[in-house]
Amino acid sequence: MNLAEIALIQFAAGGLELDCAKLPPPSTSDGWHHVQATLVSRLLDGTFPVHHRGVRLRNARIVTSGREPLCLDRLRSDVGLRLKDCLLDCAIWASDARLPWLEVNGCELPELLADRISVAGSVYLRGLRTTTAGSMGTVRLLGADIGHNLELDGSRLHNLGVGPGLHAEGLRVGRAFRFRHGNVSTRCDTGAIQLVNARVEGDLWLDGTVVRNVRGPALNAEGLRVEGSLMLSSGFEARAMSDELATVHLMSASIGARLDLGEGRATTGLSYGRSDDDRTRTHAVLENTGGKHLTLDLKCARVNELRLPDETVCTSDQDWCGVDDKVVLVGLKYNSLSQESMRPNWPHWLSTHAEPFDSEPFQHLATIMRDAGKAGRARKVLIALEEERFRRRYRPSWGTRCWHVIKRVFTGHGYKPGRALAGLLAVVGVAVVFTLIARANGWISRPALLVEGLGGDGDGIACSTGDAIRLAADLSIPLINTSGRLRCDFEHYGLAQQIGTVAGIVLQILGWAFATLFVAGFSGAVRKI
Repeated sequence: MNLAEIALIQFAAGGLELDCAKLPPPSTSDGWHHVQATLVSRLLDGTFPVHHRGVRLRNARIVTSGREPLCLDRLRSDVGLRLKDCLLDCAIWASDARLPWLEVNGCELPELLADRISVAGSVYLRGLRTTTAGSMGTVRLLGADIGHNLELDGSRLHNLGVGPGLHAEGLRVGRAFRFRHGNVSTRCDTGAIQLVNARVEGDLWLDGTVVRNVRGPALNAEGLRVEGSLMLSSGFEARAMSDELATVHLMSASIGARLDLGEGRATTGLSYGRSDDDRTRTHAVLENTGGKHLTLDLKCARVNELRLPDETVCTSDQDWCGVDDKVVLVGLKYNSLSQESMRPNWPHWLSTHAEPFDSEPFQHLATIMRDAGKAGRARKVLIALEEERFRRRYRPSWGTRCWHVIKRVFTGHGYKPGRALAGLLAVVGVAVVFTLIARANGWISRPALLVEGLGGDGDGIACSTGDAIRLAADLSIPLINTSGRLRCDFEHYGLAQQIGTVAGIVLQILGWAFATLFVAGFSGAVRKI
């Protein structure tokens, strides 16, 4: 054994951390103090006595003979392992291991494979630097069970092969999962970060992390369950080239609190090697250069609060824009929207950027906006739904086009029946003005027929203003009879008769039309026609 290995045995027995930088300079050509990987595993399996504080080693180079890993497979240990600022020539294998805690901070190694590992406390992999060309992933935690926190803040995971950067399918974390300000680059068909069917009892943070995958999605988290918030914010950047899956694939995910793709929280606590002053509070950037340009898939997901700013999808609110990005929102259920998500862009997003088109996202959004006191915006969303439905119809007839325009202009597709009521009132107003003008020009007069109790005389007697208004009401308002024509009517000869006949027909047609549209719009029947 060399000096560093002897010192490690002694320090482990005394519960102290060995910092090899404080030892006398080594005689090795690379300037590192070397520690055999087998010694570390023997300390953990009880071959040497170890204090309950665990094995703690810093600024050392862990070496093996050949390409053997630091093997902790199926290890049952009562003490934990802490490696800090170490260089590992070998991978760490810890599948089916049982440890009280594990820390590998600021280290450089090829890969860490720990399927089904069970850790009662926390796992800290902060500042990790891994580079491999394997198909299993650089950090692999399939089915792992971690009692407290899992942290990879500031880690750099690079896979030059066809495997993922972080493969944690079926992972369970008892508290928070933090992977902030990291970097992942892969060429994996199934995802650079894979959290399929993972479960996190607290918050899941990916703030400021940059993920790139040139052959598949950036984040594949189908079936993910997070009891707290999922933070894809504060400079989170995901770039992918995937034809089938979205850049961020969250199908059937369940988020107990907030799904945040905005600027994130003002204070998030300390991150490895960073402070809150170093944070970039910007929205998430999602990009997919694949065939369908799917950037976000929230199909059948469940979210308590959704924070989806304009910049994440598209800032335009026009019918046309030059952005090809698509999102999947069919079946998405959320209970509320953040204030910055209450923007007028939603109808444009759902019409232009939602893939595939479906009425359910429009209707759910309208319900949420109505519950939030935004009834006007809710109506705009539902009107946009009817417009998009008509736009997608195949070669509608001219009659269908005309009926669509009438519904849109006069009833707002049934969501603004007040327009038809206003039209009816306008017809009544026109009728009143017309009858008053007719009275002034002598086109209307009291009829010759005597009416009991009125003391009627005959033709040529001018009508009163009230009689003229009652005549206007009879002409323009359907199903209402004020007996106005018994008191006042158009002359029965010449130009007055012609004007009265034509005006009466036109006003009655318009009155009936607007009244019918109002009733059909108010009852919603217009949307079924």
